[in-house]
Amino acid sequence: MSETTRRPVEMASLSPELSPQVLAWATELRAQFVALGMSLSLFAKLHPIDKGSVSRYLNGKRVPTDRWFLDQILALRAGAGAPVTEEVRRHLTELQLAALKVAHPHEYRVRTIKDDLAVALTSRQEAERYAQALEQQLRERTRTLEEHSAQIDRLRAAGDQDRARHQEEIALLTRHLKLARERAYRAERRVQALEDLLDQLEAHEPPWGEHAGLSRGRIRAQDATTRLAETLTVKQVVEVIAEIGRATLNVAHTHLALLPADPTAPSQTLTMISDETTSQACRVLGEKVPLSYPDVMTMAVNGCRPVFAESPDNLREQLPDQGCLERLLDDGERAWIALPLVAAERMLGALRFSFTRQREIEQDDSLFLAALADQCTSAVMRALVHEREYDTAEALKRSLHSHSLPVVDGLTLALRRLAGSGHRWMGGDLFDAFPLHDGRVAAVVGEAMGKGIDAATHMGRSRIMVRALALTNPPPAAVLTGLDRIFEATEEAEQLTTLAYMTVEPGTGEVALALAGHPPPVLISPQGTAVPCNVAPGTPLGWPTPRHQDALTIPPGHTALLYSDGLVTHRQRAMDAGLADLRSAVGKAPASALADPERLLDHLLTHMLGGRELDDDVTVLAVHIPARR
Repeated sequence: MSETTRRPVEMASLSPELSPQVLAWATELRAQFVALGMSLSLFAKLHPIDKGSVSRYLNGKRVPTDRWFLDQILALRAGAGAPVTEEVRRHLTELQLAALKVAHPHEYRVRTIKDDLAVALTSRQEAERYAQALEQQLRERTRTLEEHSAQIDRLRAAGDQDRARHQEEIALLTRHLKLARERAYRAERRVQALEDLLDQLEAHEPPWGEHAGLSRGRIRAQDATTRLAETLTVKQVVEVIAEIGRATLNVAHTHLALLPADPTAPSQTLTMISDETTSQACRVLGEKVPLSYPDVMTMAVNGCRPVFAESPDNLREQLPDQGCLERLLDDGERAWIALPLVAAERMLGALRFSFTRQREIEQDDSLFLAALADQCTSAVMRALVHEREYDTAEALKRSLHSHSLPVVDGLTLALRRLAGSGHRWMGGDLFDAFPLHDGRVAAVVGEAMGKGIDAATHMGRSRIMVRALALTNPPPAAVLTGLDRIFEATEEAEQLTTLAYMTVEPGTGEVALALAGHPPPVLISPQGTAVPCNVAPGTPLGWPTPRHQDALTIPPGHTALLYSDGLVTHRQRAMDAGLADLRSAVGKAPASALADPERLLDHLLTHMLGGRELDDDVTVLAVHIPARR
């Protein structure tokens, strides 16, 4: 804990408007968090959660729907030598449930159903294990009976007695097995019923009455704020705004028009960014629209004011070019809204909504649209910065990994690299393969904490350091020891980097391997089995410990798989479950793929990722020793 402790966190007082249950929960939660002596930023870096969510939990503005956040805090306390008692843990859990029930009734209902489902699943598993144990006993008793039957000629009297006794035992076990199977069946039906109920609850939004006390406009604004906070690209901003417009205002078409990003450039055109429902009139205009073109969005930009046209007659009064109005009417548009997007006295562009029916803009709608314009402006600013940093990080990573894999007789290499799609950030995955002076080949896969330019830069430095040390003194233990010294002297203490480094002898497949807190390679056989290498995991780089290396062999026809944890883990899948899925995927691979590392990687990525949106980068490096002919 001393490695991560910085300074006690300072937090504002809790709002007196909180309900007593939420106030009690937030007070206890803050006490546990303050006991860690850890800042909100450091906690967010060490866990898959953003700083804003941590702050909202600690201020009572949001109650966690599961135990994950509380478990992480208590785990850190236990790691620091100050564990809480089981009684305190139960008390905290009860406070959280009470607060959740008041603050978020629907989530509380889902939580309780999930807890009941977990209990039902556990009961089912216990019933199944009990049935399996009884089945095993039944098989053993039956086998014993058969053995005694074979000796009946020599020991008839003793055999008759034993047979009768074992038959009674078999009958008893059979009855117990029947009862166990009935219990398992009842547990299965209970699980199915709870799963169906959970699906129904998650498929329906809570009724409006659950939001009593909040105005409709405030609810809509809060929803827009939450959804826009998760966007990271301008295209995502447009998609979310379009969905909000359709759901809250019955908008037919949504367009975002942006001025040039360079504030010194002549602002004579708007760049159009549309959702999938782009109107015909805007398609005719194309991606670039002159500010002189008569339309509600240019009027909003030029006048720096919202433009509301509730009907064609209303727009005719505001629009000098009647020909433009006729084109809009031909496209079926009957009402329009344009909102200027202004950030720090700088005009960014405009947000344009159009409707297929005339629409009266009520006061509640006006307040919501003003809040939506502010949120859209902030989201666009974040997205533009995010995309610039992404492009810079991507260019940096491409320049660092522009070389191809080496071609060596007696050894075949294959690489797959997928960037996380959910956040559109370049991660800190490190990968490399290069020949050494003695004929062996070095293979490296690692992972640095963080995303974006900092992670890409750190990854580049680490890759250069690995090559320099390996070409000077190639044994894995020596390379990791050298990296520890460099990291301790040059990298920040909070930087967390893991690494798997091995050298391979082409032809023979003799391997020297060392790990620095990274998952071990998986050895894949031609028969379709996958076994993680049994080696010491080591500590992350920069945490000096005696480094050791293990001697392994990749037999002919086998493949060693180095990978980042994005291949086997994500928010809903732990490492053990991911490795089980990997073994299953290898078992389903055809023989031709097991003999070809390129086809093997394609097969594994298809089965492991399944087209889902990635929440982390995925890097996989295959080292294959061809079978002897």
